[in-house]
Amino acid sequence: MPVWADWIINILIVIVMLGVLIAIHEAGHLATAKAFHVYCFEYSIGMGPKLFSFKRKKGETRFTVRAIPFGGYVMMYGERGAVPDGVEEPPEERSLNAIRKWKKCIILVAGVTLNFLLGLALIYVADSACPVYYTFNSGLTENKVDYAYSLTVSYDEGAFAYIASHKAEQYQVKDYTVSVPIFQLNDERYYLLSWDAALYNAQGERTNPDVTYSLVYSPSTLIDDHRIGDSIYVFPTSDQSVPQSLLEIGVNRVPVIYDADKNLNNLKFSEFADGVYLESSFRLIPEQVRKEGKDVYNASYLTVTGEAFRLTIKNKAFTGGGIIIHPIQSWNTFAESWQRWAEDVPNACGAIVKGFASLFTPDGFMRVGSIVAITAAMPQIRASGGARMVFFYAGMISINLAFFNLLPFPGLDGWSLTVTVVEGITKKKIPEKVQSIVSFVGIILLIGFMSVVVIKDVIMLFI
Repeated sequence: MPVWADWIINILIVIVMLGVLIAIHEAGHLATAKAFHVYCFEYSIGMGPKLFSFKRKKGETRFTVRAIPFGGYVMMYGERGAVPDGVEEPPEERSLNAIRKWKKCIILVAGVTLNFLLGLALIYVADSACPVYYTFNSGLTENKVDYAYSLTVSYDEGAFAYIASHKAEQYQVKDYTVSVPIFQLNDERYYLLSWDAALYNAQGERTNPDVTYSLVYSPSTLIDDHRIGDSIYVFPTSDQSVPQSLLEIGVNRVPVIYDADKNLNNLKFSEFADGVYLESSFRLIPEQVRKEGKDVYNASYLTVTGEAFRLTIKNKAFTGGGIIIHPIQSWNTFAESWQRWAEDVPNACGAIVKGFASLFTPDGFMRVGSIVAITAAMPQIRASGGARMVFFYAGMISINLAFFNLLPFPGLDGWSLTVTVVEGITKKKIPEKVQSIVSFVGIILLIGFMSVVVIKDVIMLFI
């Protein structure tokens, strides 16, 4: 798919996603307002110029879609400036300010409540109705150390023909698994594909002959077949501090990794000339043996070495290699879906609360994302899990909107709720002039903050 077409899809996904979240939020306000007999002039999705609208023949509310697909509102009688031109003013008892305070509070929190419930529902859809993609199957080694994983791979025709010409007929099968140790790095999982790679220049001379390299695989996608060179990081290796669990499965060297401001010391291939190549070896286990139910770690295997696995640098990136990685797809059972949902919801809410707690710290501000950041993240979200991750991400945003809108800041539902509660407790109405000044200043600050976040996200796209 062309890059521009993929971007159009991502933009449409974000517009539809935010449109649904906003529509549900405003529907909560509209439904509860009508339930308490508050007159609603307009229900609008989007802001700015009107695209189209309609009103039922005997209805009182006009439904509108506007050009800017971010934001929305329900225009209720009793709000400042809420009576549109040419519309007869309704009876005073239909005003938002004429109903009991507790009813007004319900109207104000209805939107965030529906956003929160929608978020829970979307996360459940992600866990129950969408396939789960992953790359690795776990398994026990012959020493019963649960530290070995395998990924499903195949060879393209050229590389496989090379192997087949040097091996017995029994190995002429295209699907294999690779035994892969796993380790943690910066709270993310990385997979050690090889610890015995060597680097050569274009003339075939080994560079740094005393240095052996490790190949670490960090998946670029979990939903599509992809060549192994697209997701490889290369590190110098050491025999120091090899975990016992790795030693027990035959790994005697590990990547030399340090975390200096999270700049890892993997090789940067932009610094190498075209023609420099890396050769390594892999232990391939025929997929047909694994499918017979035998212990794959004790089964016959095929070691791929030398030119059969060669990654060559061209245009500052790896080419070749022959290995194609295949994603694995599974579906959660009914019980597994609820179990996964029960784990995901607290984790999602905890992450959101933690994000709000760090909002005004330098790191926290850098994690705040606008519509630009959401759109820019969509390709990676889709690549990491397809529809499941899109639904999960939408659920996270919906819950995030619920928390955000409850903040007692002018322009948000939380501010109106705070004013209503204070007036209900004190039995005194806050002067309109005070409310107007505070709201005006708050909305200007809110728009300014959102503008800064958008500018920050645009700049991050080009860094």
